[in-house]
Parts: sequence; C-alpha cells; structure tokens
Amino acid sequence: MSDDRDALRAWLALLGTANAIKKGVDMRLRQRFGLSIARFDVLAALDRAGEAGLSAGELTAWLRVTEGNTTQVTAPLVSAGLVERARDPDDGRVAIFRLSDEGHARFAAMAAENRRWIDSAFAGLGSSDIAALRRLLAGIVPPTEKEAA
Repeated sequence: MSDDRDALRAWLALLGTANAIKKGVDMRLRQRFGLSIARFDVLAALDRAGEAGLSAGELTAWLRVTEGNTTQVTAPLVSAGLVERARDPDDGRVAIFRLSDEGHARFAAMAAENRRWIDSAFAGLGSSDIAALRRLLAGIVPPTEKEAA
C-alpha cells in the first residue's frame, strides 16, 4: 500500500457503504413489510435451515448476536405467526424455531423485494466489477479469524 492509512480508508469506505445499504434495506423492509432487517435476518436463517429449523443456540450463532437478542427478535415473529417455536423432542430444554407457512410466504415476498433493492444498489457495477469486488472482499480476513486460525 502506498500510504499507511490506505487500509483504514478502505475500511471506512467499505463500512460506510455497507451501513448505507443496510440502513436503506431496513427502512424499505419496515415500510413495505413492517419488519426490521434483524427480523428479516431471522426469517432468512430459518428459511435456509429448512424444515428441521434451528435451535435457539444455532440461531444465535447464525445471527452472531447474544441469546437475549435472539429472544427479543424472535418473540414478535412468533406472536405474529411467522415463526413457530417448539421444544426439541430429544431435549425439552432446547427451543427449536421454524418458519410457519405464513412465514415462508412472507419471507419469499421479502426476499424478492430485497434482491431487487440490492440489485439496484449495485446497478452501477458490471458483472466483472462485482466478481472483482467479491474476490477482493474474500481477501480480507478479520483479525479475530486470523488469530483463531
């Protein structure tokens, strides 16, 4: 790098862009669907998990949040009928979360809108630019991951 602050400047640009996109998506999700991006992330994780669902611990790890935060974000989704909470038949102490039928339908609509919004955010880049960006981002290893390796 030509300047000892280039990495910091790149990080700030990356963070600013990511935060602006995230804020815009959150605003649109709230306006269009009445759900925050945090709740959308829960629905997305449960959609990926399929019929098996995720335990509370698995969901917490997937979302990279605290257990308390997982409880706060899932409770309204359960109340709204978008997520089902059941006890693990093998361990009654463990809660398992799954998408309900309504949750599947709602998530599908939200995911389609989200994809359009993200495509719009990246509209100024060609496919080769996006591929290059992905390659560059893959080369960034957070210090905590380096230390664990």
